[in-house]
Amino acid sequence: MKKKIITALIIALSAFTLCACGGKESDKPSGHYESSEDDRDDDKDDKFPDRPNATLGIGDPFVELSEGDVAPDFTVTLVNGDTFTLSDYDDEVVLLNFWATWCPPCVGEMPALQNLYEDGDAVIIGIDCGETKADVDSFVSENGYTYNIGYDEYYTVEDYYPTDGIPYTLIINKGVIYKIFVGAYGADAMYDEYSHAIEECLD
Repeated sequence: MKKKIITALIIALSAFTLCACGGKESDKPSGHYESSEDDRDDDKDDKFPDRPNATLGIGDPFVELSEGDVAPDFTVTLVNGDTFTLSDYDDEVVLLNFWATWCPPCVGEMPALQNLYEDGDAVIIGIDCGETKADVDSFVSENGYTYNIGYDEYYTVEDYYPTDGIPYTLIINKGVIYKIFVGAYGADAMYDEYSHAIEECLD
């Protein structure tokens, strides 16, 4: 009986290790620097005046986020050459996913993100954590993903979305974090989880 219990615990722990990867692959510079409120675009209509801004270094990085928090703003360059600014989508539902090519659970759930992008019910944005532009471009080209994927080579954005593991996915509803997911259990399961959360935001 004890052997069965021990075996079951080992299997459960193994399953957990497969569902998420450690946060940062290595100790790279964070990209965070001090900035003042004057660095903000004062002409922009900001409904969250005290919102952290990862791009400008405004706010407190390395603070764990919770559901109900305002999502830190950021701007990233996308694989397709465009730029993506989170606050441009404050009137929509956004799925924000942190991932890396070396993380099997991240790669395993990416077809779900592509399908959600094609559904068109939410804005999908993936942020690659700490890899070079060349590595990300090669991976995306080989796999044919067309949803928004941005570079974060020096963890400038991830510092404002700290987590113990990736994939790390947030459903953001009108600028506010509605749901947080750490880890993934395959594309089909995560498609169901994410689409359900998106539907709740749209109701």
